[in-house]
Amino acid sequence: MQINQLLPGHKILETTEKGEVLRFEVVNVRAIGRRYEVTMRTPAGVESVLYPANAYVQTAA
Repeated sequence: MQINQLLPGHKILETTEKGEVLRFEVVNVRAIGRRYEVTMRTPAGVESVLYPANAYVQTAA
């Protein structure tokens, strides 16, 4: 899914080098110029990441 299509409640999936699948819940998405700040709930707490507007992430069905 493209970053600009993410909505709160979507789940982002990330596969680690060990093959583990981590799920992050999107809390907020905010446009900042040509980038998007995605705030998500992670195992470590709530964190924000900046992505280019044309980036794609894997989401859960």
